[in-house]
Amino acid sequence: MTDYALNDRGSLEIVTENFYDTEIMRVFGGLSFGKLRTWTGNAALVPEPDNPFDPHTVSVRIGPNKIGHLAQQDAQRYWPYLARVIASGYTPVAPLKLEATVLRQDGQAEVDATARLSIAAPDLLFPLNTPPTHAAVLPQGPSIKVLDEQEFAEYLHSVIPPSGEGRVMLTLESNKVRNHHGQTLDIVDVLYERRQVGRLSTQMSRQLIPIIDHAFQQEKLTAVWGTIRGSAFEVSMTLQAARPEDIPAEWYERLPNDVPELMPAAESYPVPDAYVPAEADRSRNAKKWRKGLAVSAAGTGGTERAPHDDHVTAQRSAAGPGPGAIGRVHVAVWVLLAMTVLLGAVGVFFLGVEPLVSALCFIVAVATGFMSFYLARMSTGVARR
Repeated sequence: MTDYALNDRGSLEIVTENFYDTEIMRVFGGLSFGKLRTWTGNAALVPEPDNPFDPHTVSVRIGPNKIGHLAQQDAQRYWPYLARVIASGYTPVAPLKLEATVLRQDGQAEVDATARLSIAAPDLLFPLNTPPTHAAVLPQGPSIKVLDEQEFAEYLHSVIPPSGEGRVMLTLESNKVRNHHGQTLDIVDVLYERRQVGRLSTQMSRQLIPIIDHAFQQEKLTAVWGTIRGSAFEVSMTLQAARPEDIPAEWYERLPNDVPELMPAAESYPVPDAYVPAEADRSRNAKKWRKGLAVSAAGTGGTERAPHDDHVTAQRSAAGPGPGAIGRVHVAVWVLLAMTVLLGAVGVFFLGVEPLVSALCFIVAVATGFMSFYLARMSTGVARR
């Protein structure tokens, strides 16, 4: 699906617990002890109604890697708005800054990561008006004051939402005006729904007119994000647009419009299943499956056993395990020893390349080694009896 760039005028910390260590390391291609690394770019916000652990999860993904999720309260706030974007056929994305390193905790290697989304409050994610179709949308940047908006206050009061603040899509057009000294100046007019609502300063107009002219030559308008605030007595407007020196060359080539039209506002929207297990999810699912299998095995049969069966079972228990059972124990010992050696070799192989994988291999190798030693002692004691 096409990305829908959410309004990024805000900040929200996401949950990046050790649960996502493997995926975070994949984003960086590996991490080193004590060396902090930073990743910046767009991340997708994906509601997961089919998540088996929490059906209200909103995961945060960098490509295929699930590196975190919204806190429960934030997920509830953003869910309806993200659902609207998804139901409209788009993937909601927002700028993310991810920082991570590897630390030693209680003798074990752990990824220490923090991540923060640049995203506005839920009710400011979308513009109040329909974005212009044939327009190139400038990247968002520092606020720029719109001048003379009071001249258009009567119209703008009909635009201001009940909350007193809203996001809007505005268009910019260059125009020539005569000042009180009789000089002709190039000024940028600010329009809302093709109706003038203000203008920019002479200095700011001088910076933006070359951009407006470039888009016009490609038969496109120049659109910007804006914010309108006001009450019954006053009104003010600002633009949030990048300065020319901060606009990447790619923008001039593509002239993108990343604010497509959404479905009309509604109480709810259908959200498709989107759960993709992380590495830790797979481990949790495996444990859950094994536990369910054990319960099923213990409860199979459903019929009562005859007293004779109980008697035979008691006799077998008193007699102890037979030769076949002891043989199976010996096989298990050798299998565990082989696993210990293999895990140790894998741990050595990944040492210095994937520290977390190496540490996990050594831990499991020690556990399997102790288990083989215990089973060997147990089988020896039984054989002696």
